Amino acid sequence: MKNFVKFFIIFLSMQAALAANAVVSFNVVVLPADLFKICANYYCFPEMSEIIAQDVIKNFNETGRINSPTLYSVRKTLEGNPSIKNYTNSVLTRYTNDKSLDFTALKYIANAFNAKSVLIISNDVPVDKAYVRRNVWEMLVLSTDFDISYPYIMETNAVLVDTYNGLVMWNGVYTKKISDENDNFKAPNSSDAYAKLEYFRLYSRDILAKMISQNIYLRFFPKTIDPQPIVEDQKPEGAYFRYESNSNIPSLQNKRAEEDKAKSGGADGNNMENNYGEVIFGI
Repeated sequence: MKNFVKFFIIFLSMQAALAANAVVSFNVVVLPADLFKICANYYCFPEMSEIIAQDVIKNFNETGRINSPTLYSVRKTLEGNPSIKNYTNSVLTRYTNDKSLDFTALKYIANAFNAKSVLIISNDVPVDKAYVRRNVWEMLVLSTDFDISYPYIMETNAVLVDTYNGLVMWNGVYTKKISDENDNFKAPNSSDAYAKLEYFRLYSRDILAKMISQNIYLRFFPKTIDPQPIVEDQKPEGAYFRYESNSNIPSLQNKRAEEDKAKSGGADGNNMENNYGEVIFGI
């Protein structure tokens, strides 16, 4: 009997030690505001909110401490649950229109994915004296077709909601000028349109999504030293798609970028971080 009690005490001690050393993780559902807009623009490009959301999800899952379902699995789950799909559509429409949140609906959505946190990401281009906020690809079509020059600013909003307590854990607003030094934002041919798509993909992957991911990681793990311990590459790689070039031909843009890179000391030059222009964010 004494041996049994001794063994039982040792067993409990081992279980307590394992529990203390267990890695704490969190489940976060990432919802781009344009989740239900598939091939909804002239170019049939993915919406910017989806591009950013996909990069954020990838960053989360690479940490090993924040788990986030892919957009494919989110859409599949919603298609199999019409009630939650309606809640999600209502929440995203409401947030897109006036940036307000329905905490009750968000809790139902989070529960459907066994999570207690939801991250909503929206992206658009506000224009003075306009009645609506249009997305990047709409503005590209309008500016190209009507030969409009305007200092377009792309705005990205990200809000992390604690659905268990019904409160906002974090909110970030990021702005970036997307027109060039002459206020032109146009794509007269498909090659230019694809160049801009790739430019925005790189901007999201190398800068914007990383900042959003790291800010959220620090909300869950405020004492961590490295917010993204598994994501190794922190350097922007978008030099080939700079807007400073006076040419609209991607091949000439590449040549101009290579020349600028050589002047700044090669691939490791100090100007690499400026390739995306100005990034402003607030919490």
